[in-house]
Amino acid sequence: MFDEIEQEYDLVIIDAPPLLGFAEALQMSSCADGVLVVARAGETNRRAVGIVVTTLRRLRVNVLGLVLNEVKRDSSDGYYQYGYVGKYYLKNQVEGVA
Repeated sequence: MFDEIEQEYDLVIIDAPPLLGFAEALQMSSCADGVLVVARAGETNRRAVGIVVTTLRRLRVNVLGLVLNEVKRDSSDGYYQYGYVGKYYLKNQVEGVA
């Protein structure tokens, strides 16, 4: 099925069930060109993420990166700074200052 879809479309995104506990997700991963591992901030165990990445690498799956969902603004100074800088640039672009 993936071979047929691949010939028809330039980009295919597959939303799969969690990689731990579901054999289908690992099978789909091995058919994909790359995988983004998604974790929920404050919920997903770091050890579980490590196990998933290790398993994917053992299966020779191309791990593209990690997406961290549901990060709260007050959970990190770094995220606050990013928001502040983004507002600064947006304000100056609107006023015509580059």
